[in-house]
Amino acid sequence: MHAKIVFTTDFEDESLIIIFKSNQWWPTYGQVSSDAEKIINEMTGAVKESDVPLFLESKKFILLSAITDTHGTLSFENRSWVLRLLNPNLSLLQLDCQVFVHKCIKYARQMDLRIQFHDNPVQLVERHRKDPIIEGKILASKKDRILYAKKQKKLEYSISVTGLIIFIVLLLLTYPWPFRDQSNQIQVWVFTIFEKLVGSVVITSLISYAQFHSFYASLHQDSIKWTIAGEPEKKAIKTLV
Repeated sequence: MHAKIVFTTDFEDESLIIIFKSNQWWPTYGQVSSDAEKIINEMTGAVKESDVPLFLESKKFILLSAITDTHGTLSFENRSWVLRLLNPNLSLLQLDCQVFVHKCIKYARQMDLRIQFHDNPVQLVERHRKDPIIEGKILASKKDRILYAKKQKKLEYSISVTGLIIFIVLLLLTYPWPFRDQSNQIQVWVFTIFEKLVGSVVITSLISYAQFHSFYASLHQDSIKWTIAGEPEKKAIKTLV
């Protein structure tokens, strides 16, 4: 199985190395060695054919996880960093992608640096095949999480917003304006209906907002939200480890 993550950042090379070493992703052998060359040759088979020359000519780091045995490269191609990882275990590969994104986001916040992940989903693909098995949406910022929550909980968000608008309108309608005539039974009956609707609208809106906000709050737990490739995004799955 292989994965690919593309991002741009103002991290220096030393910052990236710090992230890899703190996560035990830095190999014990040298970056220029026969072992490193073996990984480059293996990774070349996971690179799109048209990108192979660019990959081979690019500046790159060789990576090897001491925990999951995931190995790969981080190469600088077309002004973007491209992380490519290999691991036969789908669950471990999925976990490593999440850990890398989380570590980068955390480091960027601590050092007040910039990192921008490309909007394309992270795809976990079986080697020598093109169709992904699992896709991941990177939630690197508050804006990403809000947009994802709105998409996943579209109905709840719409009900809460619409309910707020209706609530404001009902407040205006039920306000004791000077023109209201308490002796007019029809008018009293109409305004009574509006007044009874206020409570129902408030309860419905609050329940929908609570469901939306609860889902949004849960997005802080994972740096990547995974879905089965080709399935609707509402069929999200947890990290398999």
